[in-house]
Order: sequence, then C-alpha cells, then structure tokens
Amino acid sequence: MDEGPDAATEELARQEKTAALEQLVSGRFTALVGPAGSGKTTLLKVICDLPEIAAGQVLLLAPTGKARVRLEEATERLGEGMTLAQFLQQRQRYDGASGRYFRNPDAPREKGYRSVIVDECSMLTEDQLAALIDAIEGVDRLILVGDPRQLPPIGAGRPFVDICRHLAPDEGVPIFPKVAPGYAELTVIGRQRGQDRGDVLLARQFSGEPLDAGADEVWDALKLGKLSHVRTVRWGLPNELEPALAGELVRGLGLTDGADQKGFERSIGGSEWEGNILFWPRRAGDKMGGAAASSHDWQILSPVRAGLSGVDAVNLAVQRRFRSKVRERAQSKGAKYPKPAGPQGVIWGDKVINLRNNGRRRTYPQQERPYVANGDIGIVVGGYKTVKMKFRPKNLEVEFASQPGIKFTYYASEFSGEEGTPELELAYALTVHKTQGSQFGRSFLIVPRNCRPLSRELLYTAITRHREELVVLHEDELGALRRYSDPSASEIARRMTDLFSDPGPVQVTTSSGPRFLDRHLVHRTSRGEFVQSKSELAIAEKLHGMGVPYVYEKPIILEGTMRWPDFTIADDETGITYYWEHLGMLSDPQYVKRWENKRAAYLAAGIRPIEEKSGGDVLVETRELSGAGLDMGEVERLVKLIRG
Repeated sequence: MDEGPDAATEELARQEKTAALEQLVSGRFTALVGPAGSGKTTLLKVICDLPEIAAGQVLLLAPTGKARVRLEEATERLGEGMTLAQFLQQRQRYDGASGRYFRNPDAPREKGYRSVIVDECSMLTEDQLAALIDAIEGVDRLILVGDPRQLPPIGAGRPFVDICRHLAPDEGVPIFPKVAPGYAELTVIGRQRGQDRGDVLLARQFSGEPLDAGADEVWDALKLGKLSHVRTVRWGLPNELEPALAGELVRGLGLTDGADQKGFERSIGGSEWEGNILFWPRRAGDKMGGAAASSHDWQILSPVRAGLSGVDAVNLAVQRRFRSKVRERAQSKGAKYPKPAGPQGVIWGDKVINLRNNGRRRTYPQQERPYVANGDIGIVVGGYKTVKMKFRPKNLEVEFASQPGIKFTYYASEFSGEEGTPELELAYALTVHKTQGSQFGRSFLIVPRNCRPLSRELLYTAITRHREELVVLHEDELGALRRYSDPSASEIARRMTDLFSDPGPVQVTTSSGPRFLDRHLVHRTSRGEFVQSKSELAIAEKLHGMGVPYVYEKPIILEGTMRWPDFTIADDETGITYYWEHLGMLSDPQYVKRWENKRAAYLAAGIRPIEEKSGGDVLVETRELSGAGLDMGEVERLVKLIRG
C-alpha cells in the first residue's frame, strides 16, 4: 500500500471528488470550482456517463470554440458541444453582427436537455449568463464550471465570482471537503500535475486565496532558478527581447539553432516530405494527425498587443526569423501557395487565430452548419497548387484544432483592406486574454516592466496555461512580480458590480496611484493594510486592539532564504522579536511538509516556540480546526503572553 504525502494527497482528492459528485448529481444549480489539474473535467465525464443523467440529454456549452473542444474531449462527446454564441444565436438571443447577447422572453426556449454544463464560466459576462438562463427551460441541473481566480470577462460584470462568493462556505470556518448547497470546490491537485510542482505553487501566489505558511519558499526558489517546471530569463533593453525569446524557442522546441526553420515548422505541425516541410489537414477517417493537431504544443503570451513586447511585434519577429524562406517563395511568381496576405503577411504554414464568430465560411469537406469561433487557433494548410490546377491559389485555407480535417476558406479580398480588418491574424504570440480557456504544452510568458494591464488575475491566468513548462521572460527583476500578488493588484476587486449586494468601494493607494476596490473581495485591517484571510484579519485586529504594534509580512532571512512571517512584533524593552505564523488548517500533507521545513529553519536560527519560554526570539503558531475556525480565546492568550 502506498504511504507518505502522495498517498495521503490522493486520498484527500478522492474524498473531495466524492463529495463534489454528490452535490453535482443532487443539486439543481451548482458552481464547480477548481484550478487546472484539480479534476473538474474528470467529474464532468463521470456526470455525463451516469445512465440516469445521459438518458435526459446533456447540453455542453463554453464561451469559446477552443474551450468547447476541450470540454468535448474531456467528456468524450466530440461534436456534441456548442459555443454560447452558437446556442444563443439559434434561440434568438445573440446578434452575430454586433456580438450582443440579450434576453428575449418572446423567443422559444430550449426544452430538450435535462442537464446543462457550462465550462470556463469565469469568462461569462452578465449579459451572456442572463441570455443563457432565459434560453433554457425544464432543466434538472445547471452546472457552472470554472476558476474564479482567472481574468474577469471582457465585458460587464464578474457574475461567476459573485455566484461563487455567494454560495461558498464561510471562509472563517474552514471545512474539508469544501462543499455546500450549490457549491463544490476541488482544492487538491492530482498526482499527474503535482500538488508540490513549482509552477503550481507560483500560480497560487496570484490566486487570491489564503496560502499556507510555507508557501513563501516559492520566491527564493524562483530567484535561484530552482522552481520546478519554471524557467526565467531576463531582458533589460527592448532590443534584447527578440534574441532572448529566439534562444528560448530554440531550447524549448529542440531546434538546432536560430536558423533551423524546418525544425520550427515541424513544431507547428509541418510534415517532412522529400526534403520539404508541408502542411496538410487531417485525412478523412484518421483519428490523429493534421497540422492543427500541433497548434497547441507551445505558445508565446504577452499582456499587451502594442510595443516591442506586444504580440503584434513578436508575431512579426517570429515569422521573420523562422519563416523567411517560405515568405520569400510566397512572394515569387512560381510559388504553389498564395501570396502573403494582409498587413501581417500571413503565409502558408503560419499559426493563426480566428477573430470573429462566423457561421458562413466555405469549408472543405462541405459542412451542413459550418462555424468557426472567435479565438479558434489553427494552421494555414492551403491553398496549395496541385498538378490539376492551372493557376496559383489566391485564398487561404485554415485547419483549426477545434475541427480537424476541415479547411475553412479566407478569401484574398478579406485581406485587401477594402472589407475592413481581416478576421485572421498570426498566433505565434497571443495576449493572455486570448489564451483564456486554452491549454498548451509549453508557454513563453513575456512580462514587461511597469505594464498597465498586469494584474493578479492576468498573471494567474498566464501561469496556468501550460502543462509541461513555463518560461518567464521578464524585463524587471523577478522580485517585482510579488507586488502583483497583493489584493491591490486585483482586477476583479476593481469591478464595482455584484449580483447579490451593493458594492462597497474603498479607496487604496498603490504604486500606480489611487484606486477603488470592492471591500467584499479583500481583507483590510483598520490600519489600512491588506491581509490574506479572515483569520489573519482577526489576529491583526486583536493585536492592534490590545495595543501591540506589529509589521505585516516583514521579510526575514532564515538559513540563507528570504521568508515572510505573517506578523513580526518587536519588543523594544526586552529586545525580543516575536514571529507569528498563522498556519490555517493543515489538512494537506504538502502544506504540512512545507511548514515543517520552515519551522525547522526558525529553530535553526535560534527562534524557539513561545511555549518553551527559553529566552531569545520567539515563534508563535496558530491553527484552525475543521468546522470551528480560529480560536480567538487562544489568540488573546498569546497576545497577553507577548505583552508580558
């Protein structure tokens, strides 16, 4: 029988999945919450496969085409899902021309599904959610799935955040599993992704959730290059970014050098034939293959479009370095594929993204209801001149990862500028917003200095897009990232919208100036500082109320590593310094392991537990009990001991 932290973690995962499944089956409305790797899609497949639920028909929905495909693959129901736009347009609650979602009480409602599952709900606007609820009737269970820690929607509101906050168990009384009527949260990362992986721990720093006392080990490990599954590269001047990125692409994609164009083209789905790299769609009847199947193997991410670090410049730089030979041939008279198209010069074999929902494109093979969604990523696989063709093709044909084997036509006239902005762009680099709902094998994240769009949620979203490795190309020092873990850097908290109560704006001062945050989404002491949890807030208020001065998260060096105690209390009269660590509920074996390491570092530095009364600096520890929370009587006793 397996023993140790891994076995204990797997047992906890089974317990919370069982409790979550019971809620999903029995509840009429449930929010299923959890980070990447926690097993949300595993539960959805179990739900869909239950005979009593499958018999009543299951409707699978997602905000984007790529999220729809991931949901279909996870539930093994390929071709059965729809984007919200597809579903609501058919029911007269979405206008494709304007992109507007709306309620329409006079339009018919969908009555053919007893269960409705909506994935990636953090991307939902209030209008989308309202239109969806207005469009369905006779539903036994509506399941909203997502991670409310990700970026809020591009549009009005933050409805999924509001729903989760309204239904979640009281944070002040911790329970495990974290399940309540209408709410099920998965917190344990599965063995395949790894609860103690460095990239997972780094993402948690930007999650806004209470962290275990030992989680601060991440920052020194990141700085020293010892954080697993994370690699960091610094660039100082704008002209240093391109060579730094090229070097990381060479390393990460296994290229021979920066001139290995064939190796690069193989990494985006090209196949070698007679010494050339060709791009073909998946063959009819095949279950694997096709150029677009490799389109999500790696991805460059940036928070911005403009500037040398923005996706527009990076896309052109990547194409210029790794696709120059194909581009030169495309500009020659004897080429077998179209000329470079549009202002970006899109060419055969380029990785591209579709920018608008469209249900009218020509396809091959011809589809009864052709539809390509905003955000779908694919590869240009045509046109390509064959021996039967007299003239060189003019139009581009794209195979998308969401619809392998189908070529969507983009006419040359769309790129002439006469019909407005083209609906197709290069996609070697994408903004973090555009990648929401996608998963890639390897991510290359560009982080410019003093970048206005950077927020806690943007970094959390960016850091959770990969499966294998995250490469962070940073302009500022790595330590500067830590300020974005602060609640004042939250984009969600800046939105003064709430489905259930009036917002409570409070003004705060940040490095970029004053801003307002919703007090319902932050923990702020009477002294005006932000803390991580209700328990830390209670401890801070008790210290302040009993006249004990403290510093929150003042760094200390322990065994050569910088750590951040929750509260540091210096007694000037005795010369003793108290380090107060609130441990929360130590139900996770990995949390326990990290705390034991940190506690050992305190002891090695001569900082002894308060119970020993040994003289010298003192370690104070508080815990929470499942179902009971923080013992404020114990907190008061400890404060009195500190006061002497």
